[in-house]
Amino acid sequence: MKTEEFTKILSDRKLAQLGDAFVNFVYSLALTRSIGEPIGTKVSDRVLADAARMAGIRKLLPKRTTRGDVSNAVESLVVYVWLHNYMTMDEILAILEAQIDSPSDAFTTLSEKIIKKLIDK
Repeated sequence: MKTEEFTKILSDRKLAQLGDAFVNFVYSLALTRSIGEPIGTKVSDRVLADAARMAGIRKLLPKRTTRGDVSNAVESLVVYVWLHNYMTMDEILAILEAQIDSPSDAFTTLSEKIIKKLIDK
């Protein structure tokens, strides 16, 4: 995938809207499976922005991008790979569950694996 295509995904507001709900759902599901009882939670912008920075996504965005827009980029990316069948929900859940105690690390690992899949495409 070319950098321009990748950047377009990161800045797609409609993907980000859907991605917000999807990220919160899959993380809540990973927590639920991990602790064995239902739990619903919201993944904070800080967690996603940290993951974007650690995975190298932040440097692909304009310099004056807000934390909210950086987290939207991660949400867009996560839902994009699921919608386009690059990753299954089970693959996403397995990555998140493996680092469930550290959401920033879990989303960093997920972001890195997504980037690798899209680059290999």
